[in-house]
Amino acid sequence: MAATVVVAATRSEQPGAGMRIAGLTVVERAIKQLAQPSGAEVVVASDGSVALPPSLPGNVHVEMLDTDAGGDVVASLASGIGAPVVPADIVRVGRADPGMRITDEASRSAAENAVFAALYRADLGFVARRFNKPLSVRLTRHWLVGTSITPNQITLVAAAIGVVGCALIALGGYVATLGGMLCAHVQSILDGCDGELARVRFQQSKLGAWLDTFVDDVLNVLMTAAIGVGLWRAGMGTWALTAGVAGSAMLVASNLIIMRDMRRQGASGDLMDMVWWFSAGRKLAEMPSTAGKASIGSVLFVMGRRDTAIALWLVFALAGVPVLILIMAVIIALSWFVAALVQLVVRPAPPAGQ
Repeated sequence: MAATVVVAATRSEQPGAGMRIAGLTVVERAIKQLAQPSGAEVVVASDGSVALPPSLPGNVHVEMLDTDAGGDVVASLASGIGAPVVPADIVRVGRADPGMRITDEASRSAAENAVFAALYRADLGFVARRFNKPLSVRLTRHWLVGTSITPNQITLVAAAIGVVGCALIALGGYVATLGGMLCAHVQSILDGCDGELARVRFQQSKLGAWLDTFVDDVLNVLMTAAIGVGLWRAGMGTWALTAGVAGSAMLVASNLIIMRDMRRQGASGDLMDMVWWFSAGRKLAEMPSTAGKASIGSVLFVMGRRDTAIALWLVFALAGVPVLILIMAVIIALSWFVAALVQLVVRPAPPAGQ
């Protein structure tokens, strides 16, 4: 789509443009979506019949139409600046999507279904797709989008729940460990809500992506240490404490290396946006191996997925075998540590096509 776009917000678009989808009016959704790319400019052609958002992005300006001039004034405006016209009552899941025109409740509901269905990304793991995502999407759709809560606030609330979970795990014992793992699983579900809310309300930001990554990394470190401390307090011996501390130290080191490379690559802060030494110049999200082919990258990625690990750890806690949590946590930490060390000395291949 062209860098400059004219959004037609006139009487003919009014019936659908004012309807709400995922917390935004259809016209607000169109404006925010079209204004997102760097260098984009959006001109809203308005005759005053469609209520516009009270605040607009800096690259959006409103052009009031002279309805007495006769003819198709929107087409004339667009022709004069060489820009395409996008109706304000069209909902697109992606910018390249031809979109769906909203005229009534049936079309509004169908479009909202499509918006939330798009949250089930192809790179989701089994646990996220089958268990976590159905819960988080329902929370986002039926509660969060109707509030003023921001994605970053959800991230911080989830982080607090995760910290409480780590504190419980460190106490040791069956009940405390199980309660801590339940908190960790709740945090994992809410960890999906922040990104979902950001996507459906177009509130994505680099700060949000980095905050989400930082919180996950800190909780991974704390949880690995906590299970070691908890087992030590439960009488498993100093080897458990040593293993937990060593695993945490390896995670800290690998996180620092990964963040360094993310900054060097200009990645968003999302691990999936990073090119690895084993990814043949592709970002992790673009790797065919993550879709089912066995490889070093796919095995490492599956082992290190938080949703998979936390779900298994909850099962281990329920079964009363927390030592398996520690063993798995240390294996994950060692795997990422080795991969990060290789990343430190082996420069990844340039992105495909460059």
